[in-house]
Amino acid sequence: MNQPQTIAIISAMKEELEPLKGLLTLQEEHQLGGMSLAVAESCGQRVILAVSGIGKANAAACIQHIISIYRPDEVINIGAAGALNHRFQVGDVVLVTESIQHDVDCTGVGEAPHTLPRVPRIIPSNESLLQSLEQTALDMELTVHRGRVATGDAFISNNERRKQIQDCTHADLVEMETASFAQIAHLNRVPFVSVRSVSDNADGVAEISFETFLREISERNATLLKGYLTSKASTAVHEPLKQ
Repeated sequence: MNQPQTIAIISAMKEELEPLKGLLTLQEEHQLGGMSLAVAESCGQRVILAVSGIGKANAAACIQHIISIYRPDEVINIGAAGALNHRFQVGDVVLVTESIQHDVDCTGVGEAPHTLPRVPRIIPSNESLLQSLEQTALDMELTVHRGRVATGDAFISNNERRKQIQDCTHADLVEMETASFAQIAHLNRVPFVSVRSVSDNADGVAEISFETFLREISERNATLLKGYLTSKASTAVHEPLKQ
């Protein structure tokens, strides 16, 4: 008999996760350090819901804890991001194909720019997860895009800094956690993908735009993820048992 899967879904802020929590059946909740953790059920699947806190250190600590304790089959990050170019508009849902750390510099010890030892400069997301989320969006008649994200411990709201990051990383989006989630998932060999909706343009009015659109884009992410969980459970039910 097939065992139910465990899927971990992490956001940096509680506002990014609340709409999805409202669509699932919660079984338990607790706090650990700066993290907020909950165990939920969706169509027979165990879903770990976590709020990591903002920034790379919080992101890394949270995903490592989840991997060590709950052994998820896959990890999905959801949240907001700023656009670095005109390819995406506020409100667009972007499946992150790869991530890079824009504020890392280990060139003094022989690493390439934006590269940590033992970690790829550009960390790819899991292609199977990307394709599954794209199929879910297609089935739900939702529009999603693909793009690269640059991660760093700064909220970007300055046109000059925005251009610098885009020029050196060739990223489409910027935010503060994805590459750290991806790094720890990569080191643990756990499938990972990030879903980031555009909340602002990382420019002089980014803070105002972020606050205005955060709820709307979080609800959009929740709709996609709930659809994905439902679709995944349905696929598992109809798969033949392995001999």
